[in-house]
Amino acid sequence: MDERRWQAWVVTAAGEDSEMVFAAPVEIPGWDEQPWVKLRPLTVREKLRRDSLGVRDEYEIRADGQVVALRRTYDFEAMLELDLECCIVDYLLPVPGPDGEVRELRAGEAQGRACGDLLDAAPVAVAEWLVDCIEAINMRRPADVALTGETKKGC
Repeated sequence: MDERRWQAWVVTAAGEDSEMVFAAPVEIPGWDEQPWVKLRPLTVREKLRRDSLGVRDEYEIRADGQVVALRRTYDFEAMLELDLECCIVDYLLPVPGPDGEVRELRAGEAQGRACGDLLDAAPVAVAEWLVDCIEAINMRRPADVALTGETKKGC
């Protein structure tokens, strides 16, 4: 098994104990640190709960019991809310303050607020970057899916 395949297997097998820090692709003048987020992947149970919350199948059945059609719908907001609640470990992110100035938002400062509120507080580019990081840690990007699929074939 080549190195890339066994690493993919280990990463997907590591679960909630493996954390990764993602540095934002910006540096903010006057800040001591570059913005970042620390994430962990969903556990198997959390993945199941995510799918249960967000995926709905509806079958159209004829009078004779034959399935004629399947309609699948997704609740992406519910799925992302669970991702944010479960995956975010810590962060230092830029958010606009009441005066329009960019300020630091640290995980400890958001006590009492759900991680999902980050999507409301963060600028669009920060929120999109955060979603990309969550996709990466959970190996849901197309290249990750292909790699883990190849890894599973080798088992």
